[in-house]
Amino acid sequence: MKKILELITNPKTGKLSSSDCAVSLAFVVSSIVVLYQCFNYQQNELLLGTYLAAWVAQSQASKRAAIKRDVELKDDSND
Repeated sequence: MKKILELITNPKTGKLSSSDCAVSLAFVVSSIVVLYQCFNYQQNELLLGTYLAAWVAQSQASKRAAIKRDVELKDDSND
């Protein structure tokens, strides 16, 4: 349980991160929907492709935002 809480807390403050909670909840809900569709034999390529594309896009957007933030912080510290 402690490992799960580490996923949704801010490492600097130790408080819950609202954005991490929202992403985790969205992942759980979308995964349940995909699994439900699979078990009811209603799964199609469009649903699975959309599911995968959404999570890949979110991951890449998050990485780009983190890189941009780190570059801005580095530039500010050099001034």
